[in-house]
Amino acid sequence: MRMKKTITLLTALACAMGSMAAISEKYNQGYDLESLPLNTNKNETHISLFANNQLLFLQDGKTAYLSPFTEQQDSLLAPVKDKALNNLKIKGNVAFDSAKSKIYFSVVESEDMEWLYEATLKDGKYTAIKRLEIEGMGKVRGNNAFMANAGWSYLSQIKGILQNPALAKNGARLYFTSETIENGQGGKDLWYIDQKADGTWSAPVNAGNTINTAFDEDYAFVENDQTLYFSSNQSGVINLYMAESAGNAWNQATVMPEPYNSAVNDYSIVVTNGTPYLVSDRNTGNGADIFAFVERPCQISVSEVVVIQEFTGGAYAITGSVTFADAPATGVLQIKDDSGVSKTFELPLTSPFQFQMDNLDCESDTVTHTIMAWFSDGKCESKATYVAPAQIKREFYWVDFMFEFDKAELTEQSKADMNRLVVEMQKFPEAKFEIAGYADSRGSDAYNDRLSERRAKAVKDALIEKGLKAENLTIIGKGKRFLHVRDAETDDQHAQNRRVEVRIINTENK
Repeated sequence: MRMKKTITLLTALACAMGSMAAISEKYNQGYDLESLPLNTNKNETHISLFANNQLLFLQDGKTAYLSPFTEQQDSLLAPVKDKALNNLKIKGNVAFDSAKSKIYFSVVESEDMEWLYEATLKDGKYTAIKRLEIEGMGKVRGNNAFMANAGWSYLSQIKGILQNPALAKNGARLYFTSETIENGQGGKDLWYIDQKADGTWSAPVNAGNTINTAFDEDYAFVENDQTLYFSSNQSGVINLYMAESAGNAWNQATVMPEPYNSAVNDYSIVVTNGTPYLVSDRNTGNGADIFAFVERPCQISVSEVVVIQEFTGGAYAITGSVTFADAPATGVLQIKDDSGVSKTFELPLTSPFQFQMDNLDCESDTVTHTIMAWFSDGKCESKATYVAPAQIKREFYWVDFMFEFDKAELTEQSKADMNRLVVEMQKFPEAKFEIAGYADSRGSDAYNDRLSERRAKAVKDALIEKGLKAENLTIIGKGKRFLHVRDAETDDQHAQNRRVEVRIINTENK
């Protein structure tokens, strides 16, 4: 079995990737950059976007394959060797102009000459194959044997190595790599030529010192004329770089973060509909491979569910823990007990997340209950079971009213829960109840005492509106002296301390 090396993409990349608008932000978390199943123990390199929603790549630098993208563009289907492409004797990356059904590629003509060609794709065949005419880089026809793929041979006047073309400006500009054109920055540089009205091409222009260095720059790919991706070996290995558009030039290039780069060579990146693919040597022992992002399996687990309080009126409370990885950045964590009670918690949350569920209905006999947790994107869920109380203590204790920070008004969820509380309290028509308000740990004692009393009063007023007797209701503010979650740090932990509890304070209803 071939060894596959997985590179974990950490959530911390969200900041580092902020400027990479062309690549979908969904890959910032929950995905691993992995070697694709189509890879072999040979080298899969020189990836290029191609006709009919396909990726073109070369195996061992000489055999061309086409692999269709999946419908979601997030992976590749089984590759097929393409005979017509292989007849062109392609060397390196290609550039495909879908509007003109035209392919640009390089061909090795001699030891000192590798030139750019074009051909038109029609009915699966390539016609009008010709060498690009580039201003200032002329050649004359020779008498030596014709080239098998183009039917032409040339007698070189100059040494020219032009490689790895990439399209820009709707096909009117062609980037390529060369180390033989004079007045470059040193080593291999990225250059571009523009197509003129007569179909020939302008003199090469260096991409500039914001892109090129004294080292080797190669494998250009232009995304929507806004982002230039390329590789450079200025760090000792080949790394991927990117630069944003600055009109007719490019801003200073920056190295791409992990996992796009590793400790070995990473190069030849393309982006299609926000999904990146790249070539890397990091799959140790397997040569160069094509890598893409693969979504991690669901990672969420409910555990440690414990009954913490038994109530009269057929209700009880539990606590539990939800452990997860790669939670969505937005939405909610939904927790539902099969007794019918459910709660939602706003994301983002920290794992493990401690939750409490109050006022769960209890049967008269011992019964196994199931509790389930899932994220609102619907991709991940987990279940756990626990044993509900066998007997209900003859007392009344209810906690369910959580408040926003520094607020004493009932939330919409609390208003909805009020009806259930009233039903339970009406089972004890002559009982006296204490309504105790609480605050979280932030703020002074005096301020929190007043705030917690206002919260208790808000619940009392709502109960009176529902028909309960005012003389049977006593309020008290307990401030921050009885924290439900000690040493709270997150907003969700603080929220569980901002509560109101209702309990019976006489025994006449036993």
